[in-house]
Amino acid sequence: MVTIPKELKTVRDSAMKAIAPIRGADDSTKAEPKLLFFAKRTDAGRDLPPYYLVYFLLVDLLGFRNLGQFEKLAWSVPVDYQGEAFLIEHRKFGVGVFARDPAVQEAEARDIVRLIKKGVRTAAPFFDWLASQAVHESKLNVVNRTDDLFERFNYFRSEYRRTAKEAFDRTNGR
Repeated sequence: MVTIPKELKTVRDSAMKAIAPIRGADDSTKAEPKLLFFAKRTDAGRDLPPYYLVYFLLVDLLGFRNLGQFEKLAWSVPVDYQGEAFLIEHRKFGVGVFARDPAVQEAEARDIVRLIKKGVRTAAPFFDWLASQAVHESKLNVVNRTDDLFERFNYFRSEYRRTAKEAFDRTNGR
């Protein structure tokens, strides 16, 4: 969890109220023994805000537990919604709400998505602060992971320059 300045504690309290009755899963949360391995994606979960806003809200601002990475899983946050366990996860195909039985729990998943969207809107001042901290501390970076795309760009740029030079030379009688 990020150390939040005093002036943003009210934002955290407001975000917690905005997502209520969602809370971090604990020992009193009813969950299938192997929910972590067999939870299935709900349709409602496809409407969640971007994964990084969901993570910043739940883990960094509200302090929910992140179970960490696993195969094809970037992060997993177990939540309690009305006593029942759900997972908010960022998997290979994006962020989503995962449930024991999506066919039965789809309405609850829609409620969870609606509340998380509300929480994300409420937490906007925290996101702004987090971004400014990253810039201020030089923790912001851009990594080029698209060498093939860059090589393609360079190829087309060199072809353009070659063709433009040929056209210029032809019009100037060279």
